[in-house]
Amino acid sequence: MTVKERLLQEIEQLSDDFLPELLDVVLSMKQRQEDEEEISEEEKANIIQARLEYEAGDYMTLEEFEASL
Repeated sequence: MTVKERLLQEIEQLSDDFLPELLDVVLSMKQRQEDEEEISEEEKANIIQARLEYEAGDYMTLEEFEASL
């Protein structure tokens, strides 16, 4: 059974009360995918680098940023 088949099977078993929430989640994921496709490779590399620097503690606080202006 494929993931898509399994997902459809699980959806069929859900109460109708949960379907609007599930639709919101699916639409949100679809939008995120579309947004990511619009990002250039250079932008993706910059995002990854920024995340690594943030995780390493290499960032300035809002107060530090405002003081630097």
